[in-house]
Amino acid sequence: MTDYAENSLVRGLSFLAEKQATIANNLANVNTTGFKRSTAVAADARGAFHSMLNERLAAVDFVERRDLGVGTIRDTGNRLDVALEGRQWLQVQDQDGGQFYTRNGQLRISAAGKLVTGDDLELLDTTGRPIVVNAGGNAPSDLVISPNGTITNPETNAQIGRLALVELPNPQDLKPVGRGLFRDPTNQQPTQAAQGLRQGALEGSNVDSLQELVAMITVERSFAATQRALKGVNQLQENMITQMLR
Repeated sequence: MTDYAENSLVRGLSFLAEKQATIANNLANVNTTGFKRSTAVAADARGAFHSMLNERLAAVDFVERRDLGVGTIRDTGNRLDVALEGRQWLQVQDQDGGQFYTRNGQLRISAAGKLVTGDDLELLDTTGRPIVVNAGGNAPSDLVISPNGTITNPETNAQIGRLALVELPNPQDLKPVGRGLFRDPTNQQPTQAAQGLRQGALEGSNVDSLQELVAMITVERSFAATQRALKGVNQLQENMITQMLR
């Protein structure tokens, strides 16, 4: 039984270390546009421990889950900034054609006349193609982007395209790959959202720095308490061995 207690406590220390690292990463991205905080949670493990009485005792693993709540939206006055006000995502692709989802709406017009992110990823339209703003001419000095993602040239009232503003059935399946990008390993079928986009604004991180600092203190105290418990189990084992040898 002491083996089960020792294994459980060691697993607990490992979980607390992972949780502390997750909190530190959240705090490091408190000012990152569109960043989504993560939390470490307990989950059922495959398998179980066996006690001295041959009873099966549950084993626990720890996984990281993404908090996809909407962050604070602030007006920027930049017409190429867009914020997503619900659970929608923008679809982008890199130079190799790899597709990702993002909520970072800091957009610009590239030298090739395409609508891109700050990292030069191309924004896709509802047909999965890059959005070209200045096809056959100069880029317009202004763009109007409606809540449903439709992009219009205000000088000519010509419709340029419509952003892929999509919703996913299981957004928790997305895997973060850095720079505010998420990859979908399950190849979900996205659906176009009717609305949810706000021009001239950006969504900030959904990290509450005060909440994260309180969580960090709690983890530190839990870590110390678990270490004391592990020391107590080791002392119990030593006492049992001593009694057996008498």
